[in-house]
Amino acid sequence: MRRTLALITVLLVATAVPAVASSATSTVKFTIPHTAVSCVMSTTSVSCQGATSAATMSGTVIPTGQVSICHQRQGATPGCVLFPGAHYKDVFIAQPEPTVGPFACIPIGLFTQPTGAVCTVVASGKGFRITARRISRVQQISPGAHPPCTRAALTGALTRGLHRRRLAPSYLTRGWQCVGNYARADYVVVAGQAKNDTVVVFRGKGRQWQLVGREKICVDGELPPQIYIACTVD
Repeated sequence: MRRTLALITVLLVATAVPAVASSATSTVKFTIPHTAVSCVMSTTSVSCQGATSAATMSGTVIPTGQVSICHQRQGATPGCVLFPGAHYKDVFIAQPEPTVGPFACIPIGLFTQPTGAVCTVVASGKGFRITARRISRVQQISPGAHPPCTRAALTGALTRGLHRRRLAPSYLTRGWQCVGNYARADYVVVAGQAKNDTVVVFRGKGRQWQLVGREKICVDGELPPQIYIACTVD
């Protein structure tokens, strides 16, 4: 069976999935090329900093989900620079979702050419996003009720999104995952004797799923780290 990377995104609010496996190392440091954004991940916090000609910025998240943000004009005292002169390696090419302890960071933009990062506590989805010009708080896992994380619910959304009356003989395989407002699944497209496995991603709206293009949802850094792998499938 050939795996392709055609991702369809649907509006979803879902249930929890197994946590992302944590890194064996206690610290991960990385710099995003051409952005001046550098991050240090440890088991007790994740901190990132960035700068432009006009301002400095930084953010830190701790295991409880508490986030602190700093944004100051260049030359202000105290400034927001946490790691003066920091220049670390680019990790996203080899490891698109580095994890340490309870934390994970995913790239904004293509993981091969990131423009920033979203760093969160995996379990709660609380954290921050940072680019060369902006920093803001995020909560990737929304509170409240979510649509059912079932094959029937996801199949219904996929059928509507593809403007079909039914999917058969094509089908969703077992192993779909739901996290907060998002989900991913494997959609097997059957055409005669040929079968192609396509990754589909869903986003929730109210009590139903709706399809959205993956190119936007992945580039924007929306997907929680538990299912971010859907953005890297080839």
